[in-house]
Amino acid sequence: MKNSSYLVVGKQKTRYLVEIGDSDVIMQAAVDIIRSKTPIYVGDYVEVDLNSKQIMNINPRENFLIRPPVANIDQVLVVMSLVEPEFSLLLVEKFLAYTNFARVKPIIVLTKKDKVKDQIDLREVELLLNTLKIDFYMISSFNKEDLKPLQKLVTEKKTALMGQTGVGKSTLINALFPDFAREVGEYSAKLGRGRHTTKEIIMLKTDVGYIVDTPGFSSFELPMIKSELAENYPGFKPYLGQCYFNDCLHLTEHKCAVKQAVKKGQLTQDSYDNYVKICNELLSKREDY
Repeated sequence: MKNSSYLVVGKQKTRYLVEIGDSDVIMQAAVDIIRSKTPIYVGDYVEVDLNSKQIMNINPRENFLIRPPVANIDQVLVVMSLVEPEFSLLLVEKFLAYTNFARVKPIIVLTKKDKVKDQIDLREVELLLNTLKIDFYMISSFNKEDLKPLQKLVTEKKTALMGQTGVGKSTLINALFPDFAREVGEYSAKLGRGRHTTKEIIMLKTDVGYIVDTPGFSSFELPMIKSELAENYPGFKPYLGQCYFNDCLHLTEHKCAVKQAVKKGQLTQDSYDNYVKICNELLSKREDY
């Protein structure tokens, strides 16, 4: 018996957790999908065979992220800590470039505000992020007033979290939705994981929407080439199309609108230096991948 448009809410190796009505059912990919090496992402809508408990087909995606691998989401909460691990503008801009490239709305959430000793440090971070013209929130997970705007943001949305190990993604989820201190463990048990350590991606259904918990990571490489970075780097959008050269990479070219913006103080030198550093890490041509 086949049906369509069921949501994949969890994955571990070759097993998938598929939302069927009010239940979550463990399924495996059909042979044709395995042979085609087509990946199945958390967030995919799939056709299934309920008798054999197999995923038979993957419906077209609205969007997807390669890391964390998740599909059909409305927004990403880029979770960064202000301390432990220390705030990194370079890493923030890397994440933003990637979400821009994937055409997914990014929102910055800065955790551990209560651990910052010097308020001047907070103001400096605020100034940096205001220059990028990005929505951001500074929170302590223990402060209910800090959490209220985020609770509104995730209402009626599919929201994925991404960020380094130890920044507080799971803590944030449990602060927003306290019941998941229990439910996350239940999801883990279904997939045979034991206690919850966010080793795999899991999409949690809340009373207002879906939120995706993802594993942290210590490093992050962009799946992009230089021209794609130039088009998607945070803060660059107002100047795109104003450079003398249509394919300007904003590096050594003359009459570059981005470099002029840096000279005028419209973009910070630190942000531009980060762009150059990241750009030097990338390849120039797609076929080289």
